[in-house]
Amino acid sequence: MKKTLLITLFLLTSMVSFSQSYLGWITKQVNFREGPSTEYSVVKSLKPGTQIFIVSTNAENNYLNIIDIETNKEGYVHKSYIKLGDIVEKNESGIFTPSGKSTTYKPEIEIYNNTDITLTLKLNSKLFTFNPHEKQTISLSPGTYSYRASAPGVIPNIGTENMESNMNYSWQFYIVTERR
Repeated sequence: MKKTLLITLFLLTSMVSFSQSYLGWITKQVNFREGPSTEYSVVKSLKPGTQIFIVSTNAENNYLNIIDIETNKEGYVHKSYIKLGDIVEKNESGIFTPSGKSTTYKPEIEIYNNTDITLTLKLNSKLFTFNPHEKQTISLSPGTYSYRASAPGVIPNIGTENMESNMNYSWQFYIVTERR
């Protein structure tokens, strides 16, 4: 019983570490690709020191899924050209605010991009794009969603949200700058 519990705990810990996101940077000039091998097209070349968001440390063909923070483009870089930095903590409090009951079964989220840059919101595997100062309402199936909100020059915000049936939600994307 102890051995089974220990193996289960190890497997759960391993899965969690693979989904951990990090900040990092590029160590040498490298091709930033659309997919995890040299068979994929090059999006652009990344210079040493380029700051990146590492979606996961789970390598595919020795490539890591990353976002170039400057451009907000997602792609792949061989892991030997990446230096891990700080862990990006998941936002435990969520980003969507309940705004009342809905007349529809599916939860609806009113999203307002209150910036001058394009917002990308990924809910599970579905991608939504919001132009500057654009407002959209999206309808989802009830359930739990992993989200990632990102924009050019902005460190992505990641977390998990539970979207309940017959509920409306709202969220306003804005940028907070900090001096350290």
